[in-house]
Order: sequence, then C-alpha cells, then structure tokens
Amino acid sequence: MNKYRLLLFDIDDTLLSSSWFYEGLKKTIKIHPLTQKLDEKVFLEKMLNIPMSLLEQFKKRELTPLEFRRERWSQSFAYFDVATNRELLDDMDELFLRTSMDCITVNKKVIDLLNDLKSHYQLGIVTNGLYDPRFKIRQMQLSEIFTDETIFDAEKLGYRKPDPEIYLTALKHFDNKPEETIFIGDSWIHDIVGPMEVGIEAIWINKKGHRKSTTHNPIAIVSDLMKIKSILIKD
Repeated sequence: MNKYRLLLFDIDDTLLSSSWFYEGLKKTIKIHPLTQKLDEKVFLEKMLNIPMSLLEQFKKRELTPLEFRRERWSQSFAYFDVATNRELLDDMDELFLRTSMDCITVNKKVIDLLNDLKSHYQLGIVTNGLYDPRFKIRQMQLSEIFTDETIFDAEKLGYRKPDPEIYLTALKHFDNKPEETIFIGDSWIHDIVGPMEVGIEAIWINKKGHRKSTTHNPIAIVSDLMKIKSILIKD
C-alpha cells in the first residue's frame, strides 16, 4: 500500500458502534419529566424511524442540522399530541447530547489499530454526524490521534457526504492527491461511492453483509474494522 499516504475514516458504525445513540435516547426518555409519562418503546420507535419527507428536506439542505433535530423531536412528541416549543425541543436535544456522550465507551482495540496505522499514514475523519464529532472522539480517547483540524464535520462545513466538496476539503487540508488516499467507512453511498467518484479509493466496512448497489469496486470489503490492518500494513 506504499502509494497511499492518507486514510480518511467515517465515525458512526465504523470507528464507533451506533449503540451510543440508542442507549442515549433510552436514558434521555427516562430522565426528562415530559417523556417519563410517555410510552418509551413507541417514543423510541418514532425517533428512530425518521419520516422520509423529513430526511429529504435535510438532504436538500432545506433544513439545517439543528432544525432537523428539532423536527425529529417535534414529530415524535406530536404522535402523543404533546405541544412543544423551540425551548423544549432544544432542552431535549441538549439533554440527549449530555446523556448520550456518557454511553460512548473506550475501545482499546480501535485505539491500538489507529496508532499502528498512524505510524504509516496520515489520518483524518469525514463525518455527517448530527452531533459534534469532537465530543465522540474525546469520549473514545482518540483526541491524540485525530486532532480538531483533522476532523471534517458536515454540520460545520455546510455540506454533507456524498457531496464531493467535503472529501476535497479534507484532501486540501492534508495537501494530498485523491489517488494517494483511502476512505474507510460503512455507508456504501457516503463512504464508498462518494469518495470513489472524486478518485479516492475505499474500503467498505460491511458488517451486515449488504449487497453493493452500484458497480463501484472498492479495494477491499471487510466485515470487521480490525481486518483492515492486514490490508493496510504489510509485514
């Protein structure tokens, strides 16, 4: 892999299990006095199953990330005929953020893997995550590996994967060419197709055994993040 100099990673469901989001929601619902009175299972279901119309508005940038999060809470409350206002929605979101970050645990295997990779490559993060990825990185104890300037956050940049601009912004920061870069992530569209369309190679972390939905051919498809070490570091 000598031709490659830079590895760009997704976070959720790549470096970090998405269970933090689910567990954080459950705890938030139990803590907040308004949601304590509601059916926890149903509220969770409404929060996790986002209406397609809302997703489309978000993808088209008709809603900011903050507006999208507010709408997500608002529609879940609306199912129970609970009236809300902006203050309440923001209060719920802030409580969720504080609570969910405590659900992120340290994974020593991931730390060791990234430290090994860092001795051979530059490392960065490109994420669409709705909550500041720097919070997650700190909780995962990865701040020494991914400094703030190496984290490219869709919410702050104003464009999201698979918009070519987000990958090109990362390349510009590292002064790296697309053909010298590999993107590693779990989303076929965001982490494989998007990068490959701008000339970046990719490794697909396909934990659930999904089929490819396009003809793009990443350099590797693996079922577990740990398997990328043998691909990227040759003895």
